[in-house]
Amino acid sequence: MKEFAYIHEEGKLPALLNNIPFLESFTDGHLNDILYSSYFLQCDRGDVIIEQEAEDSRIFILLAGEADVIKDGEIITTIDRSGEVFGELAIISDERRSATVQAKSDDLLCLVIDQKFLSEIKPEGQNASYYAAFYGFLCKVLAERLKRNTKHLAEIEREVEELRK
Repeated sequence: MKEFAYIHEEGKLPALLNNIPFLESFTDGHLNDILYSSYFLQCDRGDVIIEQEAEDSRIFILLAGEADVIKDGEIITTIDRSGEVFGELAIISDERRSATVQAKSDDLLCLVIDQKFLSEIKPEGQNASYYAAFYGFLCKVLAERLKRNTKHLAEIEREVEELRK
């Protein structure tokens, strides 16, 4: 696993970060603050990105590759879409990590945002518009996941009902 400092020219995103929905949620000024407190994480297959039960304040945005989400030793899903955000639940609920995330491919690349560090340089009370955009985007992520999980549960319920007949 390798970490690389993120260096950018203010007001310009490199092609790698274009069309990332999370980043599109912010004004240029807020985006610069986020990017200054970010770094790239490059992982090989098997590298653990997040450890279940760990305390952590980082949010990850998948840029390339695939990662497995593992809960209590069992793979529950795979993260494989560029721009997908993970690690946000611990930030919202201020709890320990609920699952392990492990690189599934050798070419995994993430943008990592340390929310605790960012909150030190951008206190909530003084940056309402930033936090409104930040939490608004995370609400959209969670709503989409809830919608996907609800659909999946409905399918499972139908299958169980069919098996009972």
